[in-house]
Amino acid sequence: MIRFFCLTLASFLALSAPASAQTVLRLNGWLPATHPIMTRTLKPWADEVNKVTQGRVRIEVTASSMGPPPTQVDMVRDNVVDMVFSVHGYTPQRFVLARVGELPFLSDLSEPLSVALWRVTEKHFAAKDEHAGMQLLALWAAQPGRVWTSKKPLKTLKDWEGMKLAGGAAINVDISKALGGVGLRAAGPQASEMVRRGVADGLFIDASSFTDFSLAGTIKHVLDFPKGIYSATFFLGMNKAKWNALSAEDRAAIQKISGETLSRAAGRNWDVEAAKSRENVKAANVEVTMAGGAYLKELEDKLHFLEDDWLKGAQGAGIDGKAALNELRSIVNAYK
Repeated sequence: MIRFFCLTLASFLALSAPASAQTVLRLNGWLPATHPIMTRTLKPWADEVNKVTQGRVRIEVTASSMGPPPTQVDMVRDNVVDMVFSVHGYTPQRFVLARVGELPFLSDLSEPLSVALWRVTEKHFAAKDEHAGMQLLALWAAQPGRVWTSKKPLKTLKDWEGMKLAGGAAINVDISKALGGVGLRAAGPQASEMVRRGVADGLFIDASSFTDFSLAGTIKHVLDFPKGIYSATFFLGMNKAKWNALSAEDRAAIQKISGETLSRAAGRNWDVEAAKSRENVKAANVEVTMAGGAYLKELEDKLHFLEDDWLKGAQGAGIDGKAALNELRSIVNAYK
């Protein structure tokens, strides 16, 4: 009788349970919810994950950040959250190879650089697994950056002397120092606030961030370039154990909308937002200085050491850095 009751109860529970339990994954949101990375790229992608897995996998973005941007890798590896995105340059010692996309004068647009970064990473860097502990889901580059100042323009090399310039990536500090300025490390939102408070004279950001960080009225000048003076490169990753716990079917469905596909979309979205923001730059009467001629050549010569340093780092990691960098440039230059 007891055995019959137990079997009956087990059958009832099996029939009343959902066909498959839903997996809810937390993605740490350290940017404002209104930032285009969130509204145009990550949230739509999260919605698509829910769709392609037929509701079996749902991604929730945290209402507030569980930790500062430089701690994202540790957070996902330590199971504080399930998924993270961040900037390679916030922890440069961890991402020697992936930071190839940061180098000066590579591209004027985010989309081709993002696609090139994904392809080169897959082909040349994957064996080194710099994103160990994570399932890498996308790589993208910000719209290549410019230099924005609040009090005086940077029309010559002499104008850089003593200028305090804030930026989130280590390369921003290196650029400032090489050109006679002082580099201050701070993520984009904090760097913008430093300029507003007068702690910094300017900052390294792309055109989109002028709008995203509400810099109209604070920024008076921008030094522009035919191709950016650097680019921040981003990664999106998921805790590897959580990834492996998903069904093979769901992993395949998520991969189909991630990787190069998501990287391309992230870059394209950034370019669209940057184009819109340039109209706001005009409306705010920001003085634009376009680096060209002898001035641009001086900047290129002064900053060439950054490429040399990256190549040395790649060699130390056992990678043919010259081949990887040449391929990245080739993809960007041929991109349509």
